[in-house]
Amino acid sequence: MPLFCVVVAWIFFLLVKDHNISNLITTIPSGTAISITAGITAVAGGCMTSAFSTPDISRYCQSGKHVFWMTLISILIGEFIVNGISILIAHALDTDDVVTIMGQTAGWIGLLSVILSALKINDLNLYSSSLGIANAIEGVIGKKLSYSYLTIMLGILGTTLSVLGMLDRFVDFLVFLGVLFPPIIGVILIDYYMLKTSRKILDKTREKGLLPDDTSTPLIGWTAILACVIGSFVGATVELGIPSLNSLLVASIIYWVVSIFNKGSPQKT
Repeated sequence: MPLFCVVVAWIFFLLVKDHNISNLITTIPSGTAISITAGITAVAGGCMTSAFSTPDISRYCQSGKHVFWMTLISILIGEFIVNGISILIAHALDTDDVVTIMGQTAGWIGLLSVILSALKINDLNLYSSSLGIANAIEGVIGKKLSYSYLTIMLGILGTTLSVLGMLDRFVDFLVFLGVLFPPIIGVILIDYYMLKTSRKILDKTREKGLLPDDTSTPLIGWTAILACVIGSFVGATVELGIPSLNSLLVASIIYWVVSIFNKGSPQKT
């Protein structure tokens, strides 16, 4: 990744000499236009996906401050600086193909940086996805799967989807994530801050550095699943407003209301 950032900075430096930055900023993109709401939802999908995978990496940090600065610096450099420069470069060369941009402007070093960056990013993707799927399967059916097996299968699946043209529908994929993940975050926030489910049990086990046993906490939160499904459906089908916000609000409200009136739901402590 450092090599990729250096190459991007070098390409930007070369283009600055031949282009006016103000013109590049105000240039109308030549690609297919999307609505503001679709753009917000796509960005939300990417950001929330990163939010879910951040704990897999930040758990190696030594303190909360390290987590904060790691996250903040990643957002500032990755989202604003590198992506902002990349947009200007794409405008200057009138293409959104990363390989073309790197190959034409930086030669083999640019192509090498793309390959190494892709390997690094996909390593992290496989790491987070294999952990998430393994934990989900173990939590539901109690069977612990091999991380190596999951990593290989997910790698094959991802490569296959890429060959089939998944990247051509990447914006649609981000929009899909933008209505899929916000309900989950909404349910988590409502459960933790308002319903305070199993708060006493979690406080006690945290002091001991342990997780609650299966008998003290519900195995599957059907109310949460129902709220997430309805929230995602509303976000995907209702055109009024911002889809990601719609899905988050609907799931949060449904989960809160159903949990309050459900006799079997945990009560606020």
